[in-house]
Amino acid sequence: MSSRPGSLRALIVCFWLLSPAALLEAQQNTQQPAPQPPPPQQTKPQSPFEPVPQAPQEANPPVPQQPKPPNPFETVPQTPEQPKAEPPKPEVQTVSPERPPEDVIEAIDFRGSRRVPQDTLRAMIFTKPGDKYDEDGLHRDFMVLWNTGRFDDIRMEREAGQKGWIVRYVLVERRIVRAIKYDGLKSIQTSEVLDRFKERKVGLSVESQYDPNKVQHAKNVLLEYLAERGRQFATVEPEIHQVPPSSLEITFKVDEGPKVKFSAIGFCYGR
Repeated sequence: MSSRPGSLRALIVCFWLLSPAALLEAQQNTQQPAPQPPPPQQTKPQSPFEPVPQAPQEANPPVPQQPKPPNPFETVPQTPEQPKAEPPKPEVQTVSPERPPEDVIEAIDFRGSRRVPQDTLRAMIFTKPGDKYDEDGLHRDFMVLWNTGRFDDIRMEREAGQKGWIVRYVLVERRIVRAIKYDGLKSIQTSEVLDRFKERKVGLSVESQYDPNKVQHAKNVLLEYLAERGRQFATVEPEIHQVPPSSLEITFKVDEGPKVKFSAIGFCYGR
């Protein structure tokens, strides 16, 4: 019987499969477990005591402040009266750079005074010609002249003379009230207003020195007088007009407004 190569190879494979080595290898392959995929990771349960991180809050925009409503029971502050003029700084200005032979007062001069004689002004101060030059004494004389209320400005100058210093006071006299007028005043006579000013010691009159505080006082007294006559809504505005060279005219612009009338009020009392 003839043999074929294919049959021979099949026969060899069968003998190899039946051999002990093949059986042992097959047994080992069947006993080795197949690779398993890795177990999924389990999430850690959140602890109820662990603080929860909060998201950062956005910056709050500034809240616009609302205006405070006016209090109807709050007292309205009154406009303060105009303060008096402050005195200028008492400094001595040297007119010429030269110095006199002696440090004494040679003469005292006043300029700018029309209504007050120079002899009267010299009698007011303490420094006299022939005294030793003392700036503290000159400043004291300066305040004496200023406190008289006659001047709006005072400036001191000194100039070298033949023997000593010539001290000069340059004065600006306070303006004089030449006329007082009342424009629009109908329910009150001018003579009655002057009597009320005298009663309330206003101090504002013709040929008196101008004082803004007195003008404000006169305005308030006039408004009060009009209110007594039933003119509670009246308005008064003072106007100042310059009269050369050093005088002025005051005009009170008056608007009396409507007259307020009060009717009789009756009271009924039950028995």
